[in-house]
Amino acid sequence: LEVFGEMKRRGVEPDTVTLNALISAMEKAPGGSQWEKALEVFQEMNRRGVEPNTVTFNALISAMGKAPGGSQWEKALEVFGEMERRGVEPSTVTFSALISAMEKAPGGSQWERALEVFEEMERKGVQPN
Repeated sequence: LEVFGEMKRRGVEPDTVTLNALISAMEKAPGGSQWEKALEVFQEMNRRGVEPNTVTFNALISAMGKAPGGSQWEKALEVFGEMERRGVEPSTVTFSALISAMEKAPGGSQWERALEVFEEMERKGVQPN
């Protein structure tokens, strides 16, 4: 975040790759995923008119799946919905992150919903790994 702040102070406009790296760093933060901050970065992307790509959405969904205290699987599904509305193609990583988030749901696995996501993956022709 310090580097991002310095970029802003110097008037350097971050691009998709820079912001993807920042979202990914929030996912891997010491002490657990900082998914709320990752979401803020995503919202900042939108305000700046920086187009998110598959990597952006994958990192954000993954961050939500690794939330301390249990995944934010419902929010991850909302992000996935936005990905689809924007016409960004999901990948194997996208679907794996969603399924993983459902596995880690607070109160127990959302296995039935995870199965629906897996079936959607197959319908879209995305190969599971």
